[in-house]
Amino acid sequence: APQPAKSVCFSLGVGLFLQTLSVLVIAISSVEGAAPNKPAFAEDEVLVRFQEGVSEQGKANAHARVGGKPVKEFKIVKGLQRIKIPAGMSVEEAVKLYRQNPNVLYAEPNYIARSQGIPNDPSFSSLWGLQKINTPNAWDLSLGSSSVVVATLDTGVDYKHQDLAANLWRNPLDCNSNGIDDDGNGYADDCYGIDTINNDTDPFDDGNISHGTHVAGTIGAIGNNGLGVVGVNWNVSIMACKFIAAGGTGTIAAAIACMEYVKLMKERGVNIAAVNASYVSSGFSQAEFDAIAGLKQAGLLFIACAGNSST
Repeated sequence: APQPAKSVCFSLGVGLFLQTLSVLVIAISSVEGAAPNKPAFAEDEVLVRFQEGVSEQGKANAHARVGGKPVKEFKIVKGLQRIKIPAGMSVEEAVKLYRQNPNVLYAEPNYIARSQGIPNDPSFSSLWGLQKINTPNAWDLSLGSSSVVVATLDTGVDYKHQDLAANLWRNPLDCNSNGIDDDGNGYADDCYGIDTINNDTDPFDDGNISHGTHVAGTIGAIGNNGLGVVGVNWNVSIMACKFIAAGGTGTIAAAIACMEYVKLMKERGVNIAAVNASYVSSGFSQAEFDAIAGLKQAGLLFIACAGNSST
């Protein structure tokens, strides 16, 4: 029988020049096996975007016909809501009913996104990817800058890790664990970022494979410190947004909530250059596409994952 194909995800952003300093962002992960034929999605909710100008009553009427309950309205995509559907109703039925309403721009399942496994190859720690892109020559030009922030959408980051702690972004006004939203951004104690899958502000990587920590290390593990590995950037600030749970899966709605946070912080003056998204989704999401467009409008580079499945 044929062996499952192995593919490698490269999320690569090159040439971000800010204050004459360049930042090179790369996240590498690996997975074996083909993607499932049928897209997976949350069984009890959908994503619905209303036409521009639809009144609150018009939205309420659309929900009443389906029996849906809005649980979040996104700011990054105007008119987009995450909807809980009634018990016993299928996602397919709910999507069909919403799509029949002329006030609805589109309706879709809330697809499942997942991180990719870290390979157990004994030589993986040799960081083949960094050698392949010839980072030593890049380091002759720049080692990065702590003033440049790279946001990661993943399983979170181990912000206590000795090879990462000094390169983690911190929100200084909210690093006091006092339960108060000191900077007024809508999140209390978001010192390192937020967690949209557990709805809190602790993006610590508690996953079995620590995928987000691995990605963060590739982006910016501290260089020349005699410990562990080295990242593409020896100096950088990594903002963590956890949208994938410990089991390795999250939802597109949770990913969009992360994008919304990143855009908010960018607009509040945080020098975020890029968003790294080393995950795969089980289906195409127009809502996710629109959210990424929102990041682009804010001047952010979105670095996506590719090549992680085979058929």
